[in-house]
Amino acid sequence: MPHGFLFQRLMRYGPVEIGTGLNREGKKSYLATCTSNACGWSSDFATYSACCMAAKSHRCYPR
Repeated sequence: MPHGFLFQRLMRYGPVEIGTGLNREGKKSYLATCTSNACGWSSDFATYSACCMAAKSHRCYPR
């Protein structure tokens, strides 16, 4: 794992934030993370368009 992981925020759709970061191989990837307290959903994608589509279609059902 590379040292100095940096999450750079790019966009926000409702409670979901989109940003860039490094994946396990050290390559740039796009991350979508739900900031709702009880949700905890997050995922990484290779392309920005796939990340935006997942962020827009995410439905949060906190328990």
